[in-house]
Amino acid sequence: MTTLVIISGHSAGLGAALAAHYLTQGHAVLGLARRSLPPQNRLQQQTLDLADNAALAAYLASADWRNALADKQHIILINNAATVAPSALCGRQDAAAIARAVALNITAPLLLTNAVLADAAAGCLKTVVHIGSGAGRKAYPGWSVYGAAKAALDHHAAVVAAEDHAGVRIASIAPGVIDTAMQAAIRASDTTDFPLQPQFVQLQHSGSLQSAGETAGRLAALIQQAGFGQQTRMDVRD
Repeated sequence: MTTLVIISGHSAGLGAALAAHYLTQGHAVLGLARRSLPPQNRLQQQTLDLADNAALAAYLASADWRNALADKQHIILINNAATVAPSALCGRQDAAAIARAVALNITAPLLLTNAVLADAAAGCLKTVVHIGSGAGRKAYPGWSVYGAAKAALDHHAAVVAAEDHAGVRIASIAPGVIDTAMQAAIRASDTTDFPLQPQFVQLQHSGSLQSAGETAGRLAALIQQAGFGQQTRMDVRD
């Protein structure tokens, strides 16, 4: 089966670990991010600010996008790119940061999912993975924007599944707490804005953070399961 794995935010953190995993498995990978990885066999890259929804929409209407999807028997879309900013209590959030977070964390995954379902070849199996978060399922002070975005992805997956598209499997998966630059940014937060900052510092000190590579392997194993998509809200730790 000819498989293409599309990963948003593939140039760092969990996205880079996912790209490395699938490339090692011999699959073609299309990475979408502001920065690129060094050239590799089977790796296509599109330099793109995914928070620029107009630029993303233009790319998804391009021949480059259609050609990447052409003749593929299985497309795996992993909507990974996200930002935790603004990590601040409501009323202390920067307006531009709110708008950027919504564009990157919600609009971009919805645009990409819609484009895959619209443009994949007839008969292509389409697997869509939203990288969710426990923050979308539990209220964390300071993360009203991030949590709302992740909750939106949970619900989007549930609704797309309820639409019963032929050849479509979709789920939102919480990956756990991973040792990435995003976690470093959380630990650097001001406790006045983000009261839970000490808890994330303690997670690092206690060695409780998962590695990006380990988490990528767990995610890939879930995605590979025959019953993937029967549950639209998942967690790698379950």
